[in-house]
Amino acid sequence: MWPRKIIIASIALFTLIASSMILVSAQPTQFSVSPGDFTLSDVPPMGQPFTIAETIIVRNYENIDRLIFVTSEIPPENAITSGYEPIPNENWVRPFPSSSIIKENSYVQVKISINIPRQENLTGQKWEVWIPVERQPLPGEIGVLRPTVRMKIETTQELPPPPGHSLLLYVAVAIVAVAVVCALGLLVSLKRRPRKRWRR
Repeated sequence: MWPRKIIIASIALFTLIASSMILVSAQPTQFSVSPGDFTLSDVPPMGQPFTIAETIIVRNYENIDRLIFVTSEIPPENAITSGYEPIPNENWVRPFPSSSIIKENSYVQVKISINIPRQENLTGQKWEVWIPVERQPLPGEIGVLRPTVRMKIETTQELPPPPGHSLLLYVAVAIVAVAVVCALGLLVSLKRRPRKRWRR
């Protein structure tokens, strides 16, 4: 039979541990990232960077400033969404700023730049890329919070026109239009010019 003091000490220790677990679980979230996942459709392999409209919101609920780092990475094949493949190159997706200080009880917006090479074999693809957001731990802080955004990309079925193609097309159309107007003006002026009559 256990001594009475040991039983009382065990009960007190168990109560303390249980209370601590309840307090930890009751604490509000101190760090959040949204959206958790999203899909981009009809993304053109342009061969030049462009910024998408979707942004990532990183919130800091603490009463101190925190430093975060945002990167992109190729997910493991056994962890991606069904119907998608890991993106061939994580550098095609660039979150910016890649590091930022979030003020206390505030948030920051992270934008995303996409630059997929202009290649025929990159059309009609469905990829998944992960964007982890890591918070730098404070001295003595155990564990690193690293929520990850799942970003799915579906590329266009055809290649877009090459860069500058539209501008050249507009210039060519403008030149043709000017030439047509000049020709019409010359034709009208010739018709209005009085004819000379020759005397016998």
